[in-house]
Amino acid sequence: MNEQSDIIELPAIPADAPEWVRVLPSSGRFVDRTKLYDITGHILFDSLLNSNGIRHFYYFMNTEQHVQRAQRAFNGALTSPLSPIHDDSTDNDDLEVRVAFHLGEGICGHKGIVHGGLTATMLDEVSGAAAFSCVGPCFTANLNIDYIKPLKTPAWVLVRAHVERHEGRKVYIHGTVENGEGVVYAKSIALFIKPKVPVKEHAEQNQAKQ
Repeated sequence: MNEQSDIIELPAIPADAPEWVRVLPSSGRFVDRTKLYDITGHILFDSLLNSNGIRHFYYFMNTEQHVQRAQRAFNGALTSPLSPIHDDSTDNDDLEVRVAFHLGEGICGHKGIVHGGLTATMLDEVSGAAAFSCVGPCFTANLNIDYIKPLKTPAWVLVRAHVERHEGRKVYIHGTVENGEGVVYAKSIALFIKPKVPVKEHAEQNQAKQ
């Protein structure tokens, strides 16, 4: 699980995928999310990943260094998780996650148009991955989305998210949903907050208060 080869082994990208999808491996490092943490019950893997929903998705980060940082962050093993990213020798401007999603026809609101909630889910997922890579496990505190163009199905889309800035336990993320060739369907600004205690303990504490 911790071997680098385990988290960068790229599954076959469909031959009929657009050119921009097929060239993603040449400009980044593939990350297998299933190797980073327990995905049991995860909405993408357990509910949406099917031929009529999200058919495929592929995660990429810019560099090998970012992949290694993501692995440490997801495992809760950052050298100094509450320090600015620059203290961990990673350029803030370059910490970006890019995910190619292949969308089926069963995720619509209006007929033939992707449901706005699914767009929000993709942005939250990818923005969360960028935030996790910055400070480790954290929660979405705020997600603001501008819907710019209708996204028709079926389609391949590129969802990008990068760390805009990092202040202690707070991480600000900017994200976009694009067609991979310059057309933007939605933009987002999100705030993620790392809890003061581990996520599992934080959840248990809040459940006990109810």
